[in-house]
This record gives sequence, structure tokens and C-alpha cells, in this order.
Amino acid sequence: MYTEARLASGLTLEYLDVGDPDGVPVVYQPGSPSTAGCGALLDEAARRHGVRLVAVSRPGYGASTLTPPSLASVGHQVVELADELGWSTFGTYGSSGGGPYALATAEAAPDRVTRVVVAAGPGPRDGDPQDLEVVTAEVREFAEHLLPLDPDAFREAMAADVPPNERYFETRPAEAAVFFADLRRALEPYDGFARDNVAWSGPWDIDVATITTPVDLFYGDADRMVPLENGERLAALLPNASFDALPGSGHGDITFGLTDRILALLADAARL
Repeated sequence: MYTEARLASGLTLEYLDVGDPDGVPVVYQPGSPSTAGCGALLDEAARRHGVRLVAVSRPGYGASTLTPPSLASVGHQVVELADELGWSTFGTYGSSGGGPYALATAEAAPDRVTRVVVAAGPGPRDGDPQDLEVVTAEVREFAEHLLPLDPDAFREAMAADVPPNERYFETRPAEAAVFFADLRRALEPYDGFARDNVAWSGPWDIDVATITTPVDLFYGDADRMVPLENGERLAALLPNASFDALPGSGHGDITFGLTDRILALLADAARL
């Protein structure tokens, strides 16, 4: 069941609370487009590792307040959420498009974030910012094409342009049902997806070189969605990062296939 947190700033941030209710606190930033519903895919692993995992719906997704595109703003909203939950310290994990937001949280609260994990997340970009109106129009067209489809046709359409090595959910029907249902929800409306694209596809409004929290970076050398050089770029900028390039691993292998390893890292860091 989703919870809507009313933050001190007056904004609403939707989240899903899974795992061990008495466990080590971790904030999960799912990929893009996704809502907090993706957190359900991590529930069993979180229980195994004694982690209370709170997955968030970023601004524009689910019931979260629509705000301008900003990594820094989301980082501060997560810190406000931690305040509401009564967490003095916590870990954070961002997969794929959620990775930059996990880093933004560490920048916002360096004395409270115990460890950051980024799994196949985009790295900082050069160039001009994308125009929000243009990106929103592109995303609207994408969503309006997909949303009228029935669940099976929706899934087939989403998989049509995915290379064979990236079809992680093809042999995992139960997980696929959760993932694609959340993907549909993330496109209703599509504003969150547009804001994600603008926030991390142009110049970032955070400085990763100032993040001193330990950061673990996981990337696959067969990932065609977020290529390895994104992780290499981050590793070169972050002062306290470990970089693990997994041979033969695609995007899904990294973003969903390493859940146990990642949650074990975050749990151990909190218990030191």
C-alpha cells in the first residue's frame, strides 16, 4: 500500500514501505520511468538482509507533487522524508535513472547517508539542458501510444526494441507482472518521466565531486541502455567510490539481478 508523506516543505512524496519493518533503513530510487511500486520487487531480499526499504515515487509520479526537474530538489525531499520517518541515518540505493537521485541525497545530507549504491545509473552529462516542453511532448506521444494497449500488447511493445541480452524479465513472469504494471502506472501521467529525462540528461545541479559518502558503483559491460562509460565517468569524479564492472551483464542483470548483494552492502554499512 502506498503512503503519502506530507513533507516540511509542504510537498507530498509517495512511498512504498517494504522489507523488515524493524530493519536497517534504506531509501530506494527506482529507474525511469517507475514509481514506488517497483519496490515490491525488492521486498523478499530486503527481508532476508534485515532492511526496511522505502521506495519513493519521484515528483510527477504517482501521488508525489509535481515540481521542476532537479536532482538536488529530490535529494532534499528524501531527507525531509527521512525526518518524517524518524531516521537519523540511512542508506540509499538508486538503480538506472534513480542513480543520480541517490547521489543527490548523499550530497544533501552527507552526515546522515551511510552508504550509496548506484546500479547502472547515468553519469553526468555535458551540453545544454533539454527543453522540458519538448521532452514532455515526446514522452506524451510515447505514453499515448502505449497506454491504450492491453497488458500483453503493452509488454510486447515495450520489449520490441530491447536486444535479447536485455530481456531480463522474459523468464521471470511473476516479477515481470509487477514491473510492467508499475511501468504503466509510471506513464499515467507521464510528467515524472519527462522531468527525469531533463534532470539527468543535461548538466546536473549537484556536484558529485563533493560527495564523501562511500559509493558503490555497479555496471555491466554488456549493458546497451546505460553503457559502462557512465560508471567510469562517475568513478573518476567521486572521491570515495568503488567501481565494479561485471562481465557479460546487461541492464536488467545489474538493476534487478544484484539485489541481494546490494542490500547486504547497505545493511552492513549501517551496522558498522
